[in-house]
Amino acid sequence: MKLAEQRRETLAQMRLYVITGDQGDEVQTARIVEAALDGGATVIQLRKKSTPMLETYRLALALRTLTRAHEALLIINDHADLAIAADADGVHLGQDDLPPAAVRALPGFEGRLIGRSTHSLAQAQIAVHEGADYIAVGPVYPTPTKEGRPAVGTALVSRVAGVLDRPFVAVGGIDLENVAAVADAGAPAVAVVRAVYDAPDPAEAARRLHEALITRLAAARR
Repeated sequence: MKLAEQRRETLAQMRLYVITGDQGDEVQTARIVEAALDGGATVIQLRKKSTPMLETYRLALALRTLTRAHEALLIINDHADLAIAADADGVHLGQDDLPPAAVRALPGFEGRLIGRSTHSLAQAQIAVHEGADYIAVGPVYPTPTKEGRPAVGTALVSRVAGVLDRPFVAVGGIDLENVAAVADAGAPAVAVVRAVYDAPDPAEAARRLHEALITRLAAARR
């Protein structure tokens, strides 16, 4: 199987997608990410908004080694150039970032994945039309990582699930207490920051979240 196909196959089967928090140096971040992978995460997004690029690049290389060992995907937030330089599996774009077509055309980006943050059904549909490989829908619940952005609720998750033919993750304020409601709304996967990255035991937090999601999805199929 070609690498691009393997990436899409892993993406299609994703359930738990963990995003790094801003705090923590390279060693701390790598330790948390490894624990999250041990707990069942199959996609890791490197998101360090306030970290210098050289430091982020070194961290990306370390996380690339960890994700490969766990047969998981490494996605870089915002920076397609960093994704190429670190040989990551793809990039995650916000609404104010480059359009997917422009990123896809960058030398060295061939075969990599593009994710897009969306906050409405229209944005989700446009992202698919523009060629995003997956979309993130949210914030489902209020979250300090998206301060000032109103929560979209589970209703939007249901609407997206009803019309999209593409992998997507629900994101924003999701934790063990509300993950069942998000799954019931139709989300095949969830993306989290605080619920795993800030947990006292990230491996256990990831494991419990992953198990709760899998259990709920299995029940919905019966």
